[in-house]
Amino acid sequence: MQSRRGGAVRIRGLDLDVFDGVYPPSEDTLLLMDAVRVESAIRGLELCSGTGAVGLSVAGCVEFMIEIDLSPVAAMNTLHNFRKNEVQAHIIVGDLFSPVRGEFDLIMINPPYLPDGDGALGDLAWSGGASGRSVIDRFLSDVCSFLSSGGRAYMLQSSLNGIKESLETAEGFGLDAEVVARRDFDFESLVVIKMERGGNGLGQAWKS
Repeated sequence: MQSRRGGAVRIRGLDLDVFDGVYPPSEDTLLLMDAVRVESAIRGLELCSGTGAVGLSVAGCVEFMIEIDLSPVAAMNTLHNFRKNEVQAHIIVGDLFSPVRGEFDLIMINPPYLPDGDGALGDLAWSGGASGRSVIDRFLSDVCSFLSSGGRAYMLQSSLNGIKESLETAEGFGLDAEVVARRDFDFESLVVIKMERGGNGLGQAWKS
């Protein structure tokens, strides 16, 4: 877990500024950036955008990009970094899918996923609620409705809050779901789950 202090970083060829209080690019950010594959996406969407690093990494392959974060400071940070890297996008302050309509070919999210049963974190950038799934479950319940036919969604998740549960939930909403990237640490594993609309597969089993 990295410091919340602001500063400047260079990541995957991108020059980024990190505003105070905004989640800085970390190991999970890199894992998600490296896992996303863009083939013919026309409309892209990043939720929980933070610094905008993930969206910036694919923006050159997407004709229309929307970045959303619940935090006004994070949304301003995203806007700042897109301008700094001379990339255009629509930046919105909002709660997950609530500000948008229509379908997207590419959806990406690095949600707050740390379990926070006693509310000690008190920070939307980190806290995923009591089980760490408060944002994850809301995302999974809606993502299928916003994916185009053949569209893909990529979600970062920790083994601390039920990877198998997420795979089964996504499949229950009619998506093909599989783990496409993984990095192991001492007390958890981070994975990227890819979800695709249009198939009938059972997804990739997860065994912890």
